Amino acid sequence: MEFSVKEVINLVFKRIIWIIIGLFVGVSASFVCSKYIINPSYTASVQLYVIPNDTEASVSLNELNYAQKVVTTYINFLNTNVFYEKILDDTKIDYSINQLKAMTSVKSINNTEIFQISVTSYSAETSYSLAESMERIAPELIKSIKPSAEISVVDPVKFPNRPSGPDIIKNTIIGGMLGLTASVFIILLVEILDTNIKNKEDLIAKYQLPVLGEIPNFNLSKDDRKTKKRPFISKKKKRLNIKSSVNDHSKFLFNEAFKALRTNLRFALIKEGCKKIIISSPLPSEGKSTTSINLGIAISQTGSRVLIIDCDLRKGKIHNSFNLKYKPGLTDALSGMVELKDVTKKTSYENLDIIPLGTLSPNPSELLSSSQMEKILLLLEKDYNYILFDTPPVNVLSDSLSLAKYSDGILLVVREGKTSHPILTNALDKFKLSQGNILGFVLNGISMNKGKKLNYYYSYYGGNHD
Repeated sequence: MEFSVKEVINLVFKRIIWIIIGLFVGVSASFVCSKYIINPSYTASVQLYVIPNDTEASVSLNELNYAQKVVTTYINFLNTNVFYEKILDDTKIDYSINQLKAMTSVKSINNTEIFQISVTSYSAETSYSLAESMERIAPELIKSIKPSAEISVVDPVKFPNRPSGPDIIKNTIIGGMLGLTASVFIILLVEILDTNIKNKEDLIAKYQLPVLGEIPNFNLSKDDRKTKKRPFISKKKKRLNIKSSVNDHSKFLFNEAFKALRTNLRFALIKEGCKKIIISSPLPSEGKSTTSINLGIAISQTGSRVLIIDCDLRKGKIHNSFNLKYKPGLTDALSGMVELKDVTKKTSYENLDIIPLGTLSPNPSELLSSSQMEKILLLLEKDYNYILFDTPPVNVLSDSLSLAKYSDGILLVVREGKTSHPILTNALDKFKLSQGNILGFVLNGISMNKGKKLNYYYSYYGGNHD
């Protein structure tokens, strides 16, 4: 998965809280470790100067280059086991040669004739004793190997009164950078591994199908609870006014979302006569029944005659929203037990009727694909401008596929952050195999931040949604 610069920036802003937490954890952990956990170390150093010997200088090298070359040679002398054995014999400190090598640093100073020996340990006394011993023994060892060597002490060893490490500020900055980098990396990794639908653009880019509706994720009861907990509202009248305002605002945005879906649907399905639309979803709890009901209400408000048929013959619940009984219903009409007019029920909304599921049937798929279903639809087409089929989730039951041959289009309801791409791809493949005309998606449960456009409409119209 590739990310554009814009997508990375948007993702960073979206997860900025987690990035800040990662930065804070990195800074805090590094500071605590450096300050309280890591033992302080002490460094003692001595600087030695190589005195050039003019008589030995090569004619092709000047005096300075010769001295620098000699410094490199002397440093190699001091990195031998012989040197460290002499130091350990002199100081009587209980270290191995390898341990002492790890504690010691011998390097030239800025490519000059000066080189520095540094010893770092957790004890100031140990560091000083070792460095002081090296200050005495190093010139002697070099002289024994090369008698003509001339070395003098430039900066003698001093007792380290303050710790040389750890560098708390440096470690804290590094820890913060590591925490920041790790949090960004984890966020990108989670984003790559997350196969759930993220937004409208995600759907369009992957499937090349339009998103006809974006339904905000409103929970009125949750909003009400938040309103009641506000400490600065002391009077009951004020609480009621704010509660009413929140509800009015939410209802307006919710209604406007379905009005936008209604408008987009008209452009997606241009046809004379009755328009028959399947409304389904890949899995349960993605909002297909809510979409069917509210879309039906929105269309009926334009004066069009709308019928919602509950084709979820196992767990249908359309009747509950209109306080109607579920039987007699569709299964009763299909089995010939009652007349069609007896199962078509009016709702409290003008121009909107429903046919509930009816008596539970052992073979709902066969009923929906029967010739009797086709005959019923031919009769209903004469009385309605729109027929909406509320069908079971297509990845759970194949009932909706039986209706594909009768429908003019299919609306797939998916939920932001919940429906996964593999699940949705499976649903699309099933409808394509049944030769269904997929009109597009209804993206349900979008976050409030993505509803800013609708919030703007609400403010513009002053909250008036007549």
